[in-house]
Parts: sequence; C-alpha cells; structure tokens
Amino acid sequence: MAPKAQDELFAGGGETGALMRSIDWSRTPLGPVEDWPQSLRTCVRVLLTSRQPMFVWWGESLVNLYNDAYRAILGGKHPQAMGQPAAQVWREIWEQIQPRAVGAIEANEGTYDEALLLIMERNGYPEETYYTFSYSPVPDDDGRPNGIFCANTEDTRRIVGERQTALQRDLAARTGDARTVDEACELSAQAFATDPRDLPFALLYESDVGDDHARLCAASGIAEGHAAAPVMCALEGATWPLGEAMRTHAPQIVDCTALPGELPVAAWDVPPRQAVVLPVPHSGNAARNAWFVAALNPYRLLDVDYLAFLHLVAGQVGASISNAQAYEDERRRAEALAELDRAKTAFFSNISHEFRTPLTLLLAPVEESLRNDAQALIGEDLVSVHRNAQRLLRLVNALLDFSRIEAGRVEARYVPVALGPFTAELASMFRSATEKAGLRLDVDVPALSSPVHVDRDMWEKIVLNLLSNAFKFTFQGGIRVALRELPDDVELVVEDTGIGIAQEEVPRLFERFHRVQDARARTHEGSGIGLALVLELVKMHGGRIEAHSAPGVGTRFTVTIPRGTAHLAPGRIGEAIPDAMPGTAAASYVQEAERWLDATDPSPAPASAHERARGTILLADDNADMRDYVRRLLEGDGYAVRTVGNGNDALELALASPPDLVLTDVMMPGLDGFGLTAALREDAQTRNLPIVMLSARAGEDARAEGVEGGADDYLVKPFSAKELLARVSLQIERAQRRTEVERQRAELRGLFEQAPACIALLRGDAHVFELANPPYLKLFGGRQILGKPVREALPELEGQPFFTLLDQVLRTGTPYVGTETSVYMDATNTGRIEERVFNFLYQPIRESGSGEVDSILVFAYEVTEAVLARRRVESLMQQLTVADQRKDEFLAMLAHELRNPLAPVRNAIALLQTQGGTDERTRYLLDVLQRQTANLGRLVNDLLDVSRITRGLIEIDRARVDLRSVVDRAMESVQSAMDDKRHDVVCIVPGRPAVVDGDPVRLEQVLVNLLTNACKYTDPGGRITVELRLRESVVELSVRDDGIGMLPATIAHVFTLFSQAERGLDRAQGGLGIGLTVVRSLVELHGGSVEARSDGLGKGTEFAVTLPLAQSQFDGQLRAPIPERGAMRPQRVLVVDDNVDAARTLAHLLEDFGHHVQVAHDGDAALAMAHSTVPELVLLDIGLPGMNGYEVVRRLREDPVTRDATVVAVTGYGQGADRQRTLAAGFDQHLVKPVATDQLQALFAA
Repeated sequence: MAPKAQDELFAGGGETGALMRSIDWSRTPLGPVEDWPQSLRTCVRVLLTSRQPMFVWWGESLVNLYNDAYRAILGGKHPQAMGQPAAQVWREIWEQIQPRAVGAIEANEGTYDEALLLIMERNGYPEETYYTFSYSPVPDDDGRPNGIFCANTEDTRRIVGERQTALQRDLAARTGDARTVDEACELSAQAFATDPRDLPFALLYESDVGDDHARLCAASGIAEGHAAAPVMCALEGATWPLGEAMRTHAPQIVDCTALPGELPVAAWDVPPRQAVVLPVPHSGNAARNAWFVAALNPYRLLDVDYLAFLHLVAGQVGASISNAQAYEDERRRAEALAELDRAKTAFFSNISHEFRTPLTLLLAPVEESLRNDAQALIGEDLVSVHRNAQRLLRLVNALLDFSRIEAGRVEARYVPVALGPFTAELASMFRSATEKAGLRLDVDVPALSSPVHVDRDMWEKIVLNLLSNAFKFTFQGGIRVALRELPDDVELVVEDTGIGIAQEEVPRLFERFHRVQDARARTHEGSGIGLALVLELVKMHGGRIEAHSAPGVGTRFTVTIPRGTAHLAPGRIGEAIPDAMPGTAAASYVQEAERWLDATDPSPAPASAHERARGTILLADDNADMRDYVRRLLEGDGYAVRTVGNGNDALELALASPPDLVLTDVMMPGLDGFGLTAALREDAQTRNLPIVMLSARAGEDARAEGVEGGADDYLVKPFSAKELLARVSLQIERAQRRTEVERQRAELRGLFEQAPACIALLRGDAHVFELANPPYLKLFGGRQILGKPVREALPELEGQPFFTLLDQVLRTGTPYVGTETSVYMDATNTGRIEERVFNFLYQPIRESGSGEVDSILVFAYEVTEAVLARRRVESLMQQLTVADQRKDEFLAMLAHELRNPLAPVRNAIALLQTQGGTDERTRYLLDVLQRQTANLGRLVNDLLDVSRITRGLIEIDRARVDLRSVVDRAMESVQSAMDDKRHDVVCIVPGRPAVVDGDPVRLEQVLVNLLTNACKYTDPGGRITVELRLRESVVELSVRDDGIGMLPATIAHVFTLFSQAERGLDRAQGGLGIGLTVVRSLVELHGGSVEARSDGLGKGTEFAVTLPLAQSQFDGQLRAPIPERGAMRPQRVLVVDDNVDAARTLAHLLEDFGHHVQVAHDGDAALAMAHSTVPELVLLDIGLPGMNGYEVVRRLREDPVTRDATVVAVTGYGQGADRQRTLAAGFDQHLVKPVATDQLQALFAA
C-alpha cells in the first residue's frame, strides 16, 4: 500500500496510531498493509477511533494491535507489545486466555467473562487484576474466522473496593455489641477471616503501658501460638516491631520471608511476602496499648489505597476496643455503685436492727410502766433500759466517729502514752468474759522503752473493737494480744483461734458496711463499720493494719504505728495525761460481750398445767435483753417459753420437740430467721408450725419478704407488749384451727383413699387430674396421671364419648350417669387396649364463691365381671331359648306328623265299628285299637300343650262350668282303662253345683291326666277315689289312689317336665313325663293350684286341684253340654287331603253317614271338582302339595259357584295362631287331626 493509504488507515489514534504508522508491517506476520483483508482494516479503524480499551489479534500467531485506551492495561509492556504475538505479550496469563481465543476462532462463537481474575505481570511484579471482556471472532475475506476483536473493561478497583468495604461493614456489625476488649478482638478476627485476599492473616496484640510484652488477643488465618503469632510477644523482639510502631505512631513494614515458621497461603497460591504493624488508635484507657498486625496481599503493592484501607480497619478495631473498654468501665462503675448500694442497704438494714432492738427494749418497758399505777421502772426492766440506752449511745457515737473521720473533722489529740500497760489493761477487761465462755486469753504486752504518741480514745477503740471481734467469732481455743517494739514502729497483734475467714473475703474485711455472709458468730448484731473504723483510726496514726486468716484456723490482725511525732500534725500533739484510766465506753464493750454468752444454752420450758394449756413457744433471738423481755411477757400471759440465741439451736429444739409456735428474730448468727423458717418448712413434723418473725426492717416490702419466706406473721421492732401477745395468740389459735381442719381433711382423705369405688377430681377446662384414689390409679396400670389434663393422661379415650361428656358437664352443670358403659382402655399401661365396663357418675362441683362449675368429681364402679357374666348367661339363655324354640317347633311338627297317620287309623276303626256283625274277638280287637288310638291322641295333645305352655301360647276358652259335669265326662273317657285293670273307682260329688270360670275341655284334660296317672301307678284291683269338695270360695278336686306312692324327693319334682316314676319290669308304662306338667300349667292358667301328697312308697298318692269358685254360683249361663247326635241330612261333601289313606277312610266314613262324598288330593283337582260338583261342605287339608289350603279357600271364595260352601280346615296344626290364620283366610271352622266321630257328627248337625 502506498504511504498515503497507510497513513489514512492508521490516521488519528493518538500515540498508538503514530506507532502503527511507524512500523514496517511487511516485516511482521501480517505482511504489507495493502495486503490486509478488509475486515482487519475495519477493525483497526474501529479501535483507533474508540476510547474504550480494545485490541485485535490477527492471523495464526494472533498478532496484537491495540488503541491508546489499552495502554493502561499493558503497563510496561507498551510499546513493545504492538505487532507482537499475543502468546508472547501475555505469557503469564496465556494458560487462562489461550483456550478462550482458540475456541472463539475454531468454533466461530464469541466468549464473555465478567470480572475474571488474572494475575498479570505488567509492571514488573505479579498483580491481582479483574477484567470483563469478550472475544468476538472476525472473518477473513474468505468468510472464515482469522482474528479476534476484543473490547474490555478493567474491574480491579471496583472488586477490591467492594471487598474491602464488605470487610469494614462486617467488622462494624460484628463488633458493635462487644462487651469486653477480648470479645471485641475476637469478633474483629472473625471479620478479618472473611477477607483472606486482603488479609491473608491478621493479629491483634494488647499490653498495659509499661509492660515489655504484649498479649495476643485474637488471630485470623494463622493459629495462635504459631512461631509468627506468639501468645506473648516482646515489644522489642525480632518477630514484630510493636515498640517501634507505638513510639513512631507509624506503620512498620515487615519482611515475611524472614519470619520463623511456614506461613499460611490463605486465599492465594503463595504465602504473604510482607506484613504491616499498625498501632491501634483508641480513646479508651490510656494505660493500655494495642496493635494490628496485617499480612499483605502478595499480588498487590502497599500503595496509598491499600495503606488507607489498613488504617481504616485499625481505626474500626480501635473504636470497638474503645467501646468495649467504655462498656467494661461503665459496668465496673455500675457494679461498684451496686456494691456500694448493697453495702449501704446492708448497713442501713443492720443499723436499723441495731437501733430498733434497743429502742424496743427502751420503749416497751416504759410503755408498760406508764400503764401501771406506780408509773415506775423497777427490777430487770430498769436494768435493761439502762443497758440498752448505753448500747444505743455507743452505736450513735460510733456512727458519729466514722462520719467525722470521713468528713476530716476528727480532732485527734496525740499524747505520749505508756502503751504497754494501757493496752494490757484494756485487754484484761475481757478476761471475765473469755473465761465464762471457756476461752483462753493470753496478754503478752511488755512495757515499752518509751511512750508512744497515740490518741487514747482512738487506741482504746482500736483495741476493744479487735478484741470484741475476736470474742464474737471464737468458740474454742483462745485469744492472744501481743505488743512488740520495733526499731521505728510499735506492732499490736490480736490473734484468735476462731472460725477464720475465706481468703477471698480477707481483702474486704476493712470495707465499710461489709459483713461476711453466713459466718458463725455469737450474735448477728453489729453495724458493719467496726473494722472500717479501726482502719481509719490506724491511718490517722500514720500506721497500717493487716489481716491474715484461714477457715477453721483463726484470724490475726496486725496493727503497726510509727513511733515519734514526725508523722503527726504539730498542732495535734499534746502533753501526757497522768494516771489515765480506760473510759466508761470500755466497760460497755465487755458488758455487751458477756450478754452474748447468755445465748449459748437453750433454756428449758416450764411444764406446769397452766402453761401447757396455753401452749409452748420457742423464742430465738441473739440479743439476751430481747430474749429476757419477750420471755417475761409470754410467761406472764401463761405460755411455756423456750429461749435460744441462734437459729441452729432453735432448729434442733424444734425438731426434737415441736412447740406450738416459733417466735424468731430475722438477723441471727449462723442460721438466720429466714434459714430457720425454710428448714422448719422442709421437715414434715414442723411444716405447719406457726412462725412469727421479729425484725427491725419496716415497710410493706419487708413484711412481704417475711411472708414469702414462709412466716405466718411479721412484727416490726419496736413493738408493744400488747401487740406481741395479740399476734402470738392469734397465730396459735389459727394453728389449732388449721390442725383440726387438717385432721378432718386427713379423715376425708383416708375415706377417699380407702373407698372401694374409683374416685377422681378433674379441675378446670382442661380437666386436670387433681386427685385420684388408689383404685382409680390402679385402673390405668399405675400411670402418672396426677397434674395432667385428661386428654394427655388417657390418650386412648380419644374418639370415645367421655371427653365430650366431661366438657358438657362442665359447661351445663348437669350431672351425667353412665350405666354399664364400655370403656376401651390401656388398663395395664402396656399399650394393650381392652374393654372394661363401668357404672359411673360425672358430678359437677361448683366453686363456693362464684357458684361456677370449676371441677368434676368422677365416681365409678367397675362391673366388667358382672356384665360379662350376665352376657354369658344371656348368651346361654339365648341359646337355650333357641334350643327350646326348636324343641317346641319339633314337638309341634312331631304332633302334626303323628296326627296325620292317626286320622286314617281312627277313621278305619270307626268304619269297622259302624259295619256291625263282627264276632266278639274282632269287636275286642276294635275296642283295643280304639283305646290305644285315644291314648296316642292324648299323648300327641300333651306334646302340643307342652310346646304351647313353654312358649306361653296356651289358650283357654273361659265359660261358666259345673265341675260335676267335667267329672262325669272325664270318668267316661277313662272308664274303659279302669275296667281293664279292674280298679274300684269311687266318685264323690256334692249335691249342689260347683261352678268355676274355666275351659271345660281343658279342665276335663286335667282330670283325665290325673285319672290316667292314677290308673297307671295303681295295681289291678286297687281303689281310685275322685272327690269334689266345696269350701268357702274355692272348690277342691282330688284324685286319690292306693298305688305305689312316692318318696318326698320325688314329690318335690313330680310336676317337672319329663319327670316320671322309676321304670321297672312290673311298670312298663312309664309315659312321657309331661302329663302332670300340663296339669299344673292348665290349673295355674285357671288361677288355681295343684298339690301332690304321699305318705311314702306303697301308701298311695293324692293329687289335689284347688280352683276359685265363680263369684256367683248362679250368675250367668252354664255352657251347654255337647249336643246329642240327631238325624243328619245327606249333603254333598268334598274331601281334600294329599294323604290318600286319610282322605279315603274319611270319605268312606262320611258315606256310611249317608253323605255324597268326592275326594281330591291336590289344590288344582279340588278347585276343578268343586266347580263342577258344587259341594255344600269342603273338608280341606292345609298342607297340600303345590297350592296350599289357604290359596284353595281364597279361590273358592272368589268363584261365584263355590263362594257359599262351608269350608272346614282339617289339619295337624291346632294352636291358637293356626286357628286365627285359617279363619282370617276364609275358613268357616278349624278341626284338628285326627277328627273324632262325634266332632264330625256335631259338624253336620250344626
């Protein structure tokens, strides 16, 4: 290409355009410019005219062409990169970008990367960079891709900035709530760990000003204790230049390659090469220093931005440390104020107790004396008032002394004193008290070489306070007082073998208002300022005091004061006082100590009958004067009083012999009033003892605390005698009432526990088990149900009606009674559900005040066994009923089946008898057949009657009946049987009617059965007597024989079904054993009774039937006798029966009577024959094949030709229901097989 054309192609473009124009492209792989394809030329023009960083890679070697904007990306590679292969220009990142370039050309598809990390070496060092770019394939003139066009954007500053901002944000969020310096450092380290690229590892150190080592507070990215992260780091050591950083307040650069140990690589592939040590600025405690050690990103230079970031991080850490430090300081101040407040509260509580106790002992006796006529204090009251006034004065003086000391207004007077004799005299004043207490007092106080300048009153208070303190806390061993002369000082030692003090309490011994909690002492009295006052008094002498103690060993106080006067204010030095003695205050110390001893031995309680009637009171108070005063008051009111001086003795006495009331002070040594109350409430035998507390603490809060602590009453000092006695009396009366209520409650609970029923009480809407007696708990396998809602305690009842019923009873207040209710429950607590049956009651219980239902009483009896037994019985009864019904059905069927063959037999006999002309032997045989057929008929009837009786279906057709006619007909019925056995039958009947309301047929059946029975069991030729006797309102019909008789055991069940006499070879006619059962049933249906009598075997038997006479013997008409047979008009008769023999014999018999008879054996034939012959009378069997008798009669009634015929049912079924059904079906009459001849005659006669 001509130079002009080349200049036009590379026109413009700034420095890179000029660079392109200066290159001889023919010497490059691209060749002469004029040979460049048009697409390449277009790309060159685009990039040279664009301000966006762009480049083109062209040809096989991907020759690099770029614009001015791209120079910043190349850095030191420009201008050499122009026209060079891309692989040579970007050798350090070619492994990452080469696959993208090749892929774009070969696949002819562009690529896109956003904020891709590339470690470039464009300025002589590896550098972390981020780029967003795309490779777009550029086609050659032949259309195939031969180059890449790329426009890109550098994101390095954005990515790094966002990362660092995120760290600062997380750091602020994490450390915002830090409450301690260590917590702030630890949370900061956790935030550092979120940015391992900028902070591969980081350390936070701290030290107090003046220390030569710093303590590692926290670390991230490196283990604490690593060689490069020592736990304790020397400020001037070789590891980190902490001292230099703090002195210069400037960052210190450290070469990490010189650090010991292998450093972690963090998020990069190489360990950090440099680290920075920065002092942490903070506005907190100026006595503390802190440092931030940060390992640097190995792919970034420590430029201004990076250093500014590190300063920001250090500043945030410093702020969090300052905030945490401020919080710690504030917390310590708050704790100090709270501790001071607690101390003041304790002080005022103690001082209130110290003032109120003597005030009570001053005011109460004075008030009592003012109520007396003499209005004078005498005896113990006067002594007590004086002693407590002195004590009150001493307390006030102590407070004033302390107040003046704190205000700097104490006017001390230091005079030369022979300190040895003066101290010895002070110590010796306690000898009587120590000896009385069984302690040893050693006074080792030699005379000193020269007087010592002290304030006598102050020294007296120092010695007496220390001795009083030792005596108060020493119970065994002794107390030692020693005075030693040192070269420049004088040393006073007060040492005891008392209870000792825990090491953590020793530094606080001299704090104002501080008291060692739960320390065993002779008394709880004291203001809590004694040792604090001693400390201040010693300081005023220019001296010091130390304490050494061990629990169980004792305590030693050492007071050291300088000799001479150089340490004293000249204006406070005075002259010696000759023959000075201890002040009067010293005696009060000793007197008070001796009063402490009165608390050691409990006093016995008087036991007079009067005192026992009022009750026994246990009084616990560590103040002897208060004990004596209260004891005198109570004893004067008739109580027996036991007194003790501390809570432990009170507890021991109360447990050994419980009193009626405990009266206790709140503040006592060892076990205080609250501890005593808690211990008494924990023991079963003293749990309900009334307890009254005495306390100097006034106000509702104090009273509430006492009551919450378990006391029944709380009496504030000072109190009047009248108020104390009233409170004590009230509490004892309440306790007595409570005891009575508890006794009654125990009795009720005993009844509740021993009740055989299952009882439980359910409380509230959730039905929580409040009470349940043992039987109820046993129901559910001993499950723990008390205190649980019923749905939780008994989940298996869900889905059954009981939860709903409980809700209903609670809502409506209406009781619910359940009878034999099945409950499906887990009775063994094994998960196995079984059925149990209960009778139960849900009784609502109303709250006494509101009347609302708030609980439900459950009262239940288990009836499972009874119900199951009844169910078994019912099942057996049902089976028995079914069996009995089947038996009855069988008997009815049997009777029917027996009647069917009887009918033709009886008809045949009747035919033979009507023919006449037979010889005597034939007539005899016919008579035998007739008798036996009649017997068989009676047996069949008895079987049917038994079936009807057992099912309650027997019927009687009542009418006015003269029993004389019944006797006549019965005798006719059995006459032939009697004649056969040649029985002598005697019949005795009255001359007047014996009328009863009865069924003549059934009554005749009764008498026939009795006569048959007598005939059966009476030997041939025996006598049978039938007697009818009238008595007032009844008639007695008896059948008496002289037969085989009966034993009493036989008589007992002679009327039982199927019962019969024992069969023998001479008694072949045992019978079915149903005749007498029928007799009893029929007699009872008539409202009568039957009785069997016998004097034994071989002495005969009598059966007596008793029936009620009709109301009027002549009221109404007697039933007409069976009509005699008269002349019968010949009639047209149709006999229908499927039994051919029965039908033919009946037809022959009727023909002998002169009737015209037709025979049919089924329904269809009967209907056809009736329509053609038009019979006047139809004798129709019911059980026909095909069409039964009911259908036949219905069609006969529908046919106009036969509708007026008389249709008579002739069947083996003769029960009342059978008769009703036949009449309802259209039959005119109902005859039962076998039909007797006289029945037929009566039928035709009618």
